[in-house]
This record gives sequence, structure tokens and C-alpha cells, in this order.
Amino acid sequence: MSDARSDSNVNHVTRTNQLEASRVLTVTIVTCVLVAIIALIISAVAISNPAGSDIAVQGTTANIQQNQPPSRAYDAINRYQASNKRRIYTIAVGYDTGPYVYKDVSGFPIGFIHDLIDAVCLEADMDCRTVTDQSTNCMISERGQPMRGGQGLMGGWYDACTGWLATRQRKQIFEFSKSFLKPLEPHFYAFPGFNPFNITGKKMGLVSGGFTNEACLAGLDQVAGRDVPHSNIFHAHTPDDLVAMILNRTVDMGFIMRSVMDIKISGTNIQRYPEYPLFCKNAGASAMMTRKDNDFNTKWNEGFEKLVSSGRFKRLCEKAETEHGHRGEIIARMPKQQHTASPSP
Repeated sequence: MSDARSDSNVNHVTRTNQLEASRVLTVTIVTCVLVAIIALIISAVAISNPAGSDIAVQGTTANIQQNQPPSRAYDAINRYQASNKRRIYTIAVGYDTGPYVYKDVSGFPIGFIHDLIDAVCLEADMDCRTVTDQSTNCMISERGQPMRGGQGLMGGWYDACTGWLATRQRKQIFEFSKSFLKPLEPHFYAFPGFNPFNITGKKMGLVSGGFTNEACLAGLDQVAGRDVPHSNIFHAHTPDDLVAMILNRTVDMGFIMRSVMDIKISGTNIQRYPEYPLFCKNAGASAMMTRKDNDFNTKWNEGFEKLVSSGRFKRLCEKAETEHGHRGEIIARMPKQQHTASPSP
């Protein structure tokens, strides 16, 4: 009897062990299936989203495909902003424009324009970021061709370009904010002995996209030979390039605004002509330039009006003259009954 009970107990234990092993095997199989499914999902996501570079947006990182064109990258940023219900406005500024934009001793971009952007965006409660870019990505011109919008502004790389004059040609393409600088002062730049009132047969250097273009030249009634043949027009991409063209005699003179050029001819024998500026016809004052389908100017104008009405714009200009005046004159455009910042010595 004892042997029979012993056999019965053994069989019971064996069946129990078999059932336990079966359960473990089932759990293992289910776990493996789940892991396989998750791996397939991760692989599918990875295939549809190639690895790219990271762009920091509002303290968080948005993954943007590195090899995609800038317009698609900005679309991705815009989608990220929309999900956070806080729009970021991107503003293009130049590299080196006298007291308006330049770099301090540590290489950090400063100047009147940066001060103005900070102040207006604060008043307007706008989240603004500046982008340093070449001016030809805002607007470009070529020999004998009408001006056209640059790929940066037209392609949505940024919302606005800073400090562009509202000319008749530009108004056909873009919208402009309220102006904050007076019309800039263009001059001829050439070697000693140059006659600014007769440029007949001379080779002319212009900066591409600038308001000092062929149309402006044609309107200078006091200058003989102002209808310069297209074959005598040469475009530079930057003011520094224009200085080099004058020095190596690729051109006989350059035509550009004083606030940018005066500091660049320091140490050369290039001179400014004439003593007083030659203003372009149909050229307004400097403002923010945007595409016609962009709402940037609405927000900017609100902030600028608050800055002016509070008197802070006047104080900002006076402070800028002290801090940035060593780079050239700041020609701020004040509302009536106020005065411009004092010219630098």
C-alpha cells in the first residue's frame, strides 16, 4: 500500500511539473512575440524618419533632417512651434553695417539694430530670434535686370529682413513696417580727383540688392552720364567686395550708403564724393521688410508704437549713439516733436 501511495505521489508531482513547464513555455512564447512586434514598430518608425541634425527651439530640441532644403527645415520648426502654441519670429540681420550691426571684441553681434529688435519684441511680447545672413538672400539684383526677392525671405527661411528702404520697386514685392531710420545717405566712393557730377563712361560698382542701384543712378538729375550702360555695371555681394573692386580698379567708383562704407575705407586712399549725399528718388525710410503673406509687421508695429509713445525709443537712440557711435552716424527716424540722435563727431 505504501508503494502504491508513493507511486501516486510521484505521478502527481510529475504532472504538476509538466503543467508548470507548460505555463513557463507559454509565457516565454508570448513575451517573444510582443518583443518582436515592438521591434517591428521601432524599425518602421526609424525607416520613415531618417537620422538628422538637431535644432534647438525654445530650449527644447526638434529633430530636423540634415540634408533637406532650408524651407522644409523651417516648416518642421513651424510645426513644432504650432504644437507649443507660441510662435517664434525669425529676423535676418546683416554682417557688418556700420553702427547698426557689427561684432564686439568677443565676436558677439551687437549694434543699434540688435538693440532695437530686443526692445520692440519685448514691447510686442514677441519671441524673436535673429539670423545672420547675407543681404542677397533678402533681395538680389543683377546687371540689367529688375530687383527680385532673395531666396531666404521668399523661401520662408525667416519672417523679416532688417533695415531695408521701402522703394517703389521693393513695394511691388514686399511689405514694410513703420520706418525707424531716415532715408540712408548714398555717395560715390573713388580715388582722389573723381568728379561726382560727371560719370560718363565710368565703370560703376554696386552692391547686389541695395537701393543704390541702376534705377537710383538714373534718377540723379545733377549727375551727367547717370544712365550707365549695362556693360559698365558691376555687382558686388558685400560692401567689402565693393572696396576690393575699387582698390584693384575693376571699377572706377562705387555707389553705396555712407553709414556702411565710411568705416570700410579707413586706411585706404578711397574718398567719399560729393560732400553732401545724393538721395534716390522714390526711396522711403528704413524699415522691416517682409513677404506680403506674413503677419510679422502687425505685431512689430504694435511694439514699435509702444516703444515710441513711452519715450523709450528716443532714449534707446541716445544710448546707441554713445555705445555704437564710434562706428558711424545713427540716423534714427523720430516722430514729430522729437529729435534724432546726435551725429557722431
